[in-house]
Amino acid sequence: MRKFSVFLLLANIFAAFYLYGRPDDNLPAPISLIYPEKIELVPAKVACLKWENLIEPVVQHVRAEISKWESGQDTITEISKGEVTVHWVHIPPLRNAREAAKQLEQLKKLGISSLHIQENADSPWHNAISLAILPDGSDAAAFVEELKDRGIERITDSEQVLEQFEFEIRNPTEQMTESIRQLAHQFPETKLEVTECSRL
Repeated sequence: MRKFSVFLLLANIFAAFYLYGRPDDNLPAPISLIYPEKIELVPAKVACLKWENLIEPVVQHVRAEISKWESGQDTITEISKGEVTVHWVHIPPLRNAREAAKQLEQLKKLGISSLHIQENADSPWHNAISLAILPDGSDAAAFVEELKDRGIERITDSEQVLEQFEFEIRNPTEQMTESIRQLAHQFPETKLEVTECSRL
């Protein structure tokens, strides 16, 4: 009788482990909320304009122009590439904006392109006229001599340590592309290319 009781006890323990020791088998299967037919794969890359070698104060001018856009500013990413040493060929600051504009027109009549006026009242270069930003000192010196031979006397080359930037414009519209190309044309020392960028 005792052996039989021990046998029943062991049988009950075994049954309990069998029934309750595997809870996953007693739960209903989870309901899947993923619908494969509705999954859309998003490309990792998008069409992009990459504008490189943008140096201060060129970047200030570019930012001012982009701020005038009605839309699209949120598709532009500015990336700092650190500081670089460059040679800035320019006409030193004139007394006021009127004189700077007059000098600018005279330069254009001589066929000198890539010009813009530094417009920042808080800057010591306010009303200076930028002609070129070149990475090589000998190229800058040669450019200064060329301009002096064409009758421009008040011109100088100064070595500057400036921050360099790269702009990425993702999924640009035709209007944005044309605007950026026109801006880039003003600064031949920069580089603009059509490429692909990582999606944000």
